[in-house]
Amino acid sequence: MSDGMQWIVRFELPNGGPGPDTVASEDLAGEFDAVVVLLLRDHYCQVSRERATAYSEAFEEFAAEDIAVVGALPDTAERTGYWRRRYDLTYPVLADSSEGPSAADADGGAATAMTDGTPRFDAFSDVEVGVDTLPGIGVLDTRGTFSRLVHTEGGETLQECPSPSEALDAARDALET
Repeated sequence: MSDGMQWIVRFELPNGGPGPDTVASEDLAGEFDAVVVLLLRDHYCQVSRERATAYSEAFEEFAAEDIAVVGALPDTAERTGYWRRRYDLTYPVLADSSEGPSAADADGGAATAMTDGTPRFDAFSDVEVGVDTLPGIGVLDTRGTFSRLVHTEGGETLQECPSPSEALDAARDALET
């Protein structure tokens, strides 16, 4: 997001990771100055699995800076729970898919994010639009009344997803402005 535009991002989603069964943006805003949302492609994406693990290993660095990390899969709560257990993740992993009945388009089908059929996100659709490809990140500034999307970053290829240190730097920069 280089043009200075910001979107309000609100969510209350099922959590397959550690913490409560449901994670809401308002709850995170009460505890943290910012949230890094790690959008994961799908269960079969090796880069997403590697990034999820790397962010888990760096979790304490984010927490020390008053920055939360949440992962998001365009999938079910059961699948996010599997990710949490399989990759021993230390942060919430939220189920956010636009393929539910409330998000289907008029003819009953659901939109896809990519030509390969990877499902779209629902609550994190603004973050998804801001990244070139998944996996990617969004930084939410949670210091005000509403969580505002202030930075998105992905890559032209799957392998260019920001590392935890790059995401932490992006969050720090966003909080300084």
